[in-house]
Amino acid sequence: MSRRALISTTAIFFFSVCLLLLTLFGDRSLFSLLWVSFKILYVIGLSYLALWFLLSRLLGAACGATALVNLSIALTATVLLLIGSEFALRFAFRDVSSVGDNLSYFQKRWGTAVRYNTWGFRERDFDPKKPVGTYRIAVIGDSLTFGPGIREQERFSNLLEERLNGKHGQPYQVLNFGRPGAETTDELGFLTLAVLSNKPDFILLQWYINDVEGNDKSETPRPFTIIPPDLRHGSALFYLVHRGLSHAQNRLGWVQDYDQYMSAHFGDPNSPASLKATATLSTFIEICRKFNIPLGLVLFSDSYFNPASNLDFLLEKTLGLCKEHSLRCLDTRGVLLPMQGDRKLWASRFDPHPSAYANQLVTDRLLETFGDMWSR
Repeated sequence: MSRRALISTTAIFFFSVCLLLLTLFGDRSLFSLLWVSFKILYVIGLSYLALWFLLSRLLGAACGATALVNLSIALTATVLLLIGSEFALRFAFRDVSSVGDNLSYFQKRWGTAVRYNTWGFRERDFDPKKPVGTYRIAVIGDSLTFGPGIREQERFSNLLEERLNGKHGQPYQVLNFGRPGAETTDELGFLTLAVLSNKPDFILLQWYINDVEGNDKSETPRPFTIIPPDLRHGSALFYLVHRGLSHAQNRLGWVQDYDQYMSAHFGDPNSPASLKATATLSTFIEICRKFNIPLGLVLFSDSYFNPASNLDFLLEKTLGLCKEHSLRCLDTRGVLLPMQGDRKLWASRFDPHPSAYANQLVTDRLLETFGDMWSR
């Protein structure tokens, strides 16, 4: 095998790797792309030199060169197959706007159209000084408030503002303070650091079952991850492989069931975790009352996402807390569960977060539940 064939096949392999890197990380800055490429090609180059030296020792120079040429051809074909599969999957799933995973390729693609204000929320910039005669509602929550996979104007907070301004002569502002992954302890921070200074007339707290967990996720069951975050973020193919492996681990029982974990920690209302969660939400309620700001809750059920869920006891417990504090609360099970399993409620075929249609349904029920409190 000639040295020219070895050099040519190796160069073609390196070029195909560069094409793959450009496909996966082409949206990065030029410096970042060059730096990543240099590191990967440097490691591949050293590996090739070490392999050539080893094969030459074991098989002789000619046979070692032949083995490297065959390896380069096989690797080049594999890389080109990966590139072709990547573009094919991007085309096949071009309608997928989100998957509920902030480290996914699909979320990154959708997220480029999302704007953030100076407070770091997905909301327009606004004057902290409320315009004269305006009734200001602050909506605090997690991803269900943030609205992954849907346009800003399709969220229930935006729909509420549109409907209220169309119905009443008095101007309304409905400001969205939702952030993916936020829990009650985070929302307590939003309240004290961002919301109160903007003088809302009403606060609507959106609640979901994982709000009780708190920031310590050390014991939360998670599938073992073998696909690095950069690959999941840059590639539809590698993200879908990661997703499939995670689901397989759950189905095989290699990861503790999330319902069992939550029931073990929060099933006993007097457990330390339960008492801490209750205290956090109670603190939120007490602060609102201290500042004389009316508060309401909109509660989303886990059974909306997972029909087999056993975690609605957490929602029932929160409804009990609403009753104890004489708070008006909307349980969205009444509007969403009759359509359980209907993908029309999903943001995308991979993401069960509420779609634009689901947000419309919730908006209707919010106006029925709190409309008289907002009619001033």
